[in-house]
Parts: sequence; C-alpha cells; structure tokens
Amino acid sequence: MYNERLVKLLKIGVAILLAALIFSLGYGTASIQSRMNKKEAQASQTVKKKEAEPHELKRKGVEDFLIAYYTRKDLGENRKRYKPFMTESLYNATVSDEDTPLQKTYKGYVVDRIYQNATIYIDSENKEVIAQVRYSQTILEEKDNRDGKSYNEQGTATLRLNYSETENKFLVNNIEAVVLSDGSELSVGETAKAVIGKTRGKEKR
Repeated sequence: MYNERLVKLLKIGVAILLAALIFSLGYGTASIQSRMNKKEAQASQTVKKKEAEPHELKRKGVEDFLIAYYTRKDLGENRKRYKPFMTESLYNATVSDEDTPLQKTYKGYVVDRIYQNATIYIDSENKEVIAQVRYSQTILEEKDNRDGKSYNEQGTATLRLNYSETENKFLVNNIEAVVLSDGSELSVGETAKAVIGKTRGKEKR
C-alpha cells in the first residue's frame, strides 16, 4: 500500500516536472521567435528608410570637383585629383584635350592655378549645374622659370556640368563653357534651370 502511494506520488511529480519543462521550452521558443521577428522588422524598416532617402546632388560634391579640377601646379598635374569625380569617357576626353598642341603651348607658362570660390546653381531634376568659378594663376615670362619675371592674374569661368548618377555618387560626364546672356553675374535668386534656359536661348540666336 505504502509503495503504491509512493509510486503514485512519483508519477505525479514527474508529470508536473514534464509539464513545467514543456511550458518553459514553449515560452522560451516563443520569446526567441518574437525577438527575432522584431529585429527582422526593424532591419526591414531601416532598409526601407535607406531606400526612401533621396540621393541628391549637393554643393559640397560640386565644389570638391571644382577644387580638384582648377587647382594645379601646371597643365595635367591634377589629373589624379579630378579623375575620381569624372566618368571614364570624360576623363579620357579631358586628358586628350590637355595633350593637344594648343594646350601644351601654355604648359610651363601658366602655372600655380588656385581655385578661389564659386557661385553654384544646382538643377537636381536634370542633374545639371551652372558654376561661376573664380581662380588665380601665375604667368611666367620664361617657361618653367618661377624665379624669373612673372605676374599674377585673377580669372573667371562659367561652366555647365552634366552629371551621371551611379549607385552611391554622382560623376561629371560633360563640361561645357557657357556665356551668360546678359554678360553679368547670376543674381542670388536665380535657379540653375533659369540660367540654363537663358544660356540656351542665346546659343540658338
């Protein structure tokens, strides 16, 4: 009788332990799965947020290119600096242009060109930029002789830059010198689109 009661108690105890173990495992699995689902949802939201963020052409990127493009000790010296900002086709065209006899005529005479600043207008929709650039440079009377007679001059240039968008950045794919229709500087309120329209109107005339 005593043994039967003991066996019964043991069976009940084992059943309770098994039930507790099954409940613990089920709760733990559900908790882990819930946490994983939460993390996946957060990761998915983060990815969607990144995808939704607009990739815009910004002034800093344009100015970084202009600094690399205009600042040079001599013709062609800055190729390694401006290359990362250009498409391969534009880079090759630029190098070819710098290697023409006309351009080489100035090599060793027009030196130490330094970018000063620029007025920049960005047309994000068409990925176009109008930039009025100001720079300084030194003109040598004797080729490559920086100790001889020389004089400094201030220069300006107005460029239209066309950009191509890659996965993570914009690259310049065309550079064109333009002249403003009225011959004056851009007003602060004008957009790049308006200026481009003005310039194109003059080109047609």
